[in-house]
Amino acid sequence: MNRKYFYISVILGPMIFLALFFQGTLYADSNKGYAEVYLKNGDRISGKVILEDERYIKIDNAMVGAVAIKKNGVRKIVYGRKTGGNEVKEERRGLWSRDISIGYDKSGGNTKNSNLTVRLYANRKTEADEFTAKGDLFYSSADSKMNAQKWYGMLRYAYSFWHRQWYNFYKLESDHDRFADIEYRLIPSTGAGYWFSDTPGWKAMAELGIGWEHTNFRGGFKDKDEAVLLPRAFLEKAIFDKSHISQDIILYPSLTDEGEYRLHSETALTTPINKSLSLRLSFIDDYNSNPVRDIKRNDTRFISSLSCSF
Repeated sequence: MNRKYFYISVILGPMIFLALFFQGTLYADSNKGYAEVYLKNGDRISGKVILEDERYIKIDNAMVGAVAIKKNGVRKIVYGRKTGGNEVKEERRGLWSRDISIGYDKSGGNTKNSNLTVRLYANRKTEADEFTAKGDLFYSSADSKMNAQKWYGMLRYAYSFWHRQWYNFYKLESDHDRFADIEYRLIPSTGAGYWFSDTPGWKAMAELGIGWEHTNFRGGFKDKDEAVLLPRAFLEKAIFDKSHISQDIILYPSLTDEGEYRLHSETALTTPINKSLSLRLSFIDDYNSNPVRDIKRNDTRFISSLSCSF
């Protein structure tokens, strides 16, 4: 693998994430809203959320001041907004969350370039299971000549067990890359994962799956079928009160051809503009250790887009 891009996608991305993670802790005392914490012993305490991680939630209560509560003693947490006194009105949301992101830029001069990105995302999450659908489209041209055309689609269902930290998943991925001579690629897979933390301010999970990859090539290349592993790591940290940064890395090592693998890495910074709109900056690296012809193994993109949640 080209060392230059290896350092960018695998080392630089997590380094940026960790730097902003530790910087973000300086802002942990900013207003994260209000919550009502119900303890397993029957007690209840409410107030402003000062700090929250996978082990503790710290509440500023009007009567007793700041209180740090261990989450292993918590029955449930209701997030919402203060309505008077110490009462918290729950801000109920539907089970579905949906998001559409659109990015477009055009430059003129000696070389005229244009780029279009579209991302669709839908998620339905309950205490027991989760369904996710995702679609990405990327198109670019230079001097009215197309030089990139990609799309990616994913359907995923996950079911929680063992205190809702472990889960098993079933996933179907499909993608197309015209300039890598990939007409389409299908990957059905299944596996298990573990949530180290799943709070609004800090998310961390790892999973391992196994699947079957079928690739239909353009240009007369022979179709390819192979078994693949799917290790994945995902991190998301809230910073600067409402913004958050995330790192998602997925490997596709082949179980059929030793030494062959693909890597997808995405580092993203999302900053809300208002309740519905957000600005999203992302760096994406797709690496293929064995492309079908003499093309670059790395495909990197820096994308800025406007995201709308509904």
